[in-house]
Amino acid sequence: MFCPDTNHQLENAYEHGKLPTMVYINKQNHARKAIHRPLHRHDSICELLLVYRGTGTYYVNGKSYPLSEGSVIYYNQGDLHEVISETENEIGDYCIGITNLHRCNLPPNCLISPDEPSVRHAGGLFPMLRSMCEQMYALEGTNEEGKLTAQLLCAAIILLTSQIEGFPLTGAKESDEAHMVLRIRNYLNAHFMEDITLDTAGEALGCSATYISHIFKKATGRTPIQYLIRRRIGHAQTLLISTDHPVTRIATIVGYDNTNYFSTIFSKVVGMSPARYREFYKEEMKGQKDQS
Repeated sequence: MFCPDTNHQLENAYEHGKLPTMVYINKQNHARKAIHRPLHRHDSICELLLVYRGTGTYYVNGKSYPLSEGSVIYYNQGDLHEVISETENEIGDYCIGITNLHRCNLPPNCLISPDEPSVRHAGGLFPMLRSMCEQMYALEGTNEEGKLTAQLLCAAIILLTSQIEGFPLTGAKESDEAHMVLRIRNYLNAHFMEDITLDTAGEALGCSATYISHIFKKATGRTPIQYLIRRRIGHAQTLLISTDHPVTRIATIVGYDNTNYFSTIFSKVVGMSPARYREFYKEEMKGQKDQS
C-alpha cells in the first residue's frame, strides 16, 4: 500500500508544517443554568466549537446563525461574537481555544476566510468529531504524553472541520439603512469604554439620536444603549478571566465610575457578581487564564 509523505501533506495544510497550539478545551454542561457571555473578542486566539446538545444563536460581526446539535462554530481571532441559548440552560458544547494557527492562504489564527459562513453542520462527521472532543477533553488533564496527544487531535480536528461545506452567504446589495446600522455598531465598538450618549453618537455620525435608536433597534432587536452595556460587560468578563485587576479597576476601564453600579449591571446581565464570575471561570478552566 502506498504511504503518503505525511510531512509534505502537513506543509500543504499548515505553513511550514508547523502545528497549532491548543490553549484549552472546555466542555459546557447543557444541564447548567446559562451564564451569559455577551459580545466580546479575543486578540490572540481563535476558537472552534462543537454543539453536542441544545439550540440557540451565534452572533458574529453583525451576522447571526442558528445553532443546533451538530453545529460547528468557527471563530477567527478578533471577531466580535457571542452565543445565546434559546433556553434557560447552557448550550452543550466543546470549546477549543487555539493559537499559533497558520493555515495556508489564511491570516494567522483564522479557521476560515472572512467571506465564508461562521457556522456549518457536521452531518455524518458529528459522531467522530464528538468522540475526538471527548478524547481531547479527557487527555488534556493527564500526563505530558496525554497532553501531546490532545494537541495532535486538535490539529486533526481543524483539518476535518475545514472540509465541512457551508451554506453560501447571500450577496444582496447593502441598503443605506443597513450601512448606517453598521456605522453605528462600529462607532459603539470603537467608543464603548468612553462616556458616550445617543446625542454624542448622533453628532459623530451626523444624524439624530432618535433616528439612531430607531434603526439600530429595528435591525438588531436591541437599543444602542443595551448594545453598549453588553459590549462593556463582555469586555469586563475578558478582563476578569485574563488579568488580576481588581473589580474596581475593571469597572473604571470599561466605563463605570461607580463600582457598585457596575456590579449591579454585571450581575443582571451575567447572572452572578464579577467576583463570583472570576472564581467560576477559574474552576471551569482548572486555574488556566483565558489567553486573549
